[in-house]
Amino acid sequence: MIFSTDKIRNIAITGHGGTGKTTLVEHMLFTGGAIAKPELVETGRTVSDYTDEEIEKKISIHATLTHIVQNDTKINIIDTPGASDFVGDMIVGLRSCETIALLIDGKAGVQIESIKVWRHLQERNKPRLLFVNKLDEERASFDNTLADVHEKFKVTPVAITIPMGEGPSYKGVIDVLHQKAYMLPTGHDKKESPSDIPAEYKDKVEAARASLSEAAADGDDELMEKYLSEGVLSQEEIVKGLREAFAENRAIPAFAGSAVKNSGVLPLILFLEAIAPSPLFGTPEKVVLGDNSEKEITVNPDAPFAGLIFKTQIDQFSGKLSFIKVFQGMLTPEAEYLVVDEGKKEKANKLFILQGKKLEEVPSLAAGDIGIIAKSQLLKTNYSVSDPAHPVKFMPLKLPQPVHAVAISAASKKDEDKLSELLHRFSEEDLTFTIKYNAETKETVISGMGEQQINMILDKVKHIQKMDIQTRLPRVAYRETITKKAGGEYTHKKQTGGHGQYGKVVLEVEPLERGQY
Repeated sequence: MIFSTDKIRNIAITGHGGTGKTTLVEHMLFTGGAIAKPELVETGRTVSDYTDEEIEKKISIHATLTHIVQNDTKINIIDTPGASDFVGDMIVGLRSCETIALLIDGKAGVQIESIKVWRHLQERNKPRLLFVNKLDEERASFDNTLADVHEKFKVTPVAITIPMGEGPSYKGVIDVLHQKAYMLPTGHDKKESPSDIPAEYKDKVEAARASLSEAAADGDDELMEKYLSEGVLSQEEIVKGLREAFAENRAIPAFAGSAVKNSGVLPLILFLEAIAPSPLFGTPEKVVLGDNSEKEITVNPDAPFAGLIFKTQIDQFSGKLSFIKVFQGMLTPEAEYLVVDEGKKEKANKLFILQGKKLEEVPSLAAGDIGIIAKSQLLKTNYSVSDPAHPVKFMPLKLPQPVHAVAISAASKKDEDKLSELLHRFSEEDLTFTIKYNAETKETVISGMGEQQINMILDKVKHIQKMDIQTRLPRVAYRETITKKAGGEYTHKKQTGGHGQYGKVVLEVEPLERGQY
């Protein structure tokens, strides 16, 4: 099935580790009909956490692409890691998606990695929504969590869904936007269904509906005038105003739920379909054109083809997979494109979309869509591809500098080449992992975002090649410099008959200003 740009939604699932991102994605896939049965993280069989290390550690390490189809709208979902060691794959999600979902533990509130995500979102001015998870657990509170959000982020979220009870008394959620209740399913493998709102929640729904109308009015001047004069908006007006306010990042929608019990998931999907912006309303991208002029572009299906490779994955069976976000035009397998960074042309031959680790072949990728080019020998992360007659170079991903480094060598000299090859392969998949040879200390130094990231990569090397690896703290090549003005002189005199010897040396040194030489 081919989807036009206006029928595509891209959402990245982000948040602190352990807030339930993978569980939410799994139940979105189940609710959206992409899988027959949702699995829990503990089973090691979820769609988005499928690598050996993710199954063993029970955490997300890589950004994973999945999708569902809601009515006639395709929703691409990227499950991102929550640990700071794997921040590179979180940034992958922010760059490629127009909507960001930030999961918050209803008991713990806003945690440090969520604060870091928010900072990235502020830099990019990305629309974001909140999903307050685990409201079925003891001491969980939807209102307290939103108050914590207000205190830490200085924003006032608007509730799209509210919980019916909390902790042991949690019974489900109420969709304030569509005025329907969704009772807690009898099991996490059962789907939610709408019902009438219980009478005891009528007052809470009316109050939440008034806040929702106010947020919607803020998205459109005409709606604001009507709301101020009449105090009420129609359902169509609320949807229209909320869509505009959310796309312009002037409203922060908040959802209640318990992902592990498949509660609050369907209202989230319905919101993404009806309210979340299509790629047509995404943040403009800065590019460099063929004549070296700079320009800002937005997703445009009618312009010549242009796209960005935002992630590389090397699969044991499928080979090298290049993740592409199409920004302009359409990409087809038979069309020749220019790899701008290499100045060379190639064809995709086959295009795919992903459902976790499962490749699904597609005939084309429209502007705004996310897909896979398989087995390209030229493509790398941050590479731009475009119509050969209209070169377009995108800005690279904004990734943090590595903060943890170790010197590394193979225990056996004969394994050095194999070790280097594997390390460079892993650095191609994750640009926050780097390898450098220090000519002064004669050491190979690997760097990353933390000890956990480095250890996992080394464990994979040991598992693949069965080799022993030696690590140690990197040596430091110390240097000295002149710090202040100084001088000296020496006089040489020697008389041995004849004319004798005489010489005088005067030396003065002083530091230049820093940066001059």
